[in-house]
Amino acid sequence: MKRIMVCSGQYALLAIVVLFAVSSSAARAADLVGSYLHPVGLTGSSAEPAIDWHDDFDAGWRAAKQSGRPMVIFITSRRCRYCDAMKRDTWTDGSIRSRLKNGFVAIRLSPDRNADILRRIHVPAYPTTLIGHPDGKVLAHKVGYQPPGALHQLLGAADQSAN
Repeated sequence: MKRIMVCSGQYALLAIVVLFAVSSSAARAADLVGSYLHPVGLTGSSAEPAIDWHDDFDAGWRAAKQSGRPMVIFITSRRCRYCDAMKRDTWTDGSIRSRLKNGFVAIRLSPDRNADILRRIHVPAYPTTLIGHPDGKVLAHKVGYQPPGALHQLLGAADQSAN
């Protein structure tokens, strides 16, 4: 059985803290909480520039329509370890950053900043990644952590729709 790595919000953090508090020291649990309260940065050591995220869906969609490029929509949440892992591992990968820069409009949504649009989208868990055509059609989506290789496969849905 394949395990999907997702967070369902604040209860995931609580469960992790309780687990560490029981099995470890309270100081270790406090350190863990502190690390989840500060999102992982999106800059990496690669020579590729950081991803130019649109944090507003409408602005990102307008950019996609104007450029004719597909959208990659990353739906994330604070205090989500799998979201943080994608920010740390996937979005900083040089080949991912290059591919997005040269062929996609990147949109990042979160319940804190984009509650209105997310009420209209069924998001079963965080993170969720969507590939969308500039006309608004969803080409592909994946729920859960996507390492760089899996994200490249997901981005391929845009290539297939162009053919």
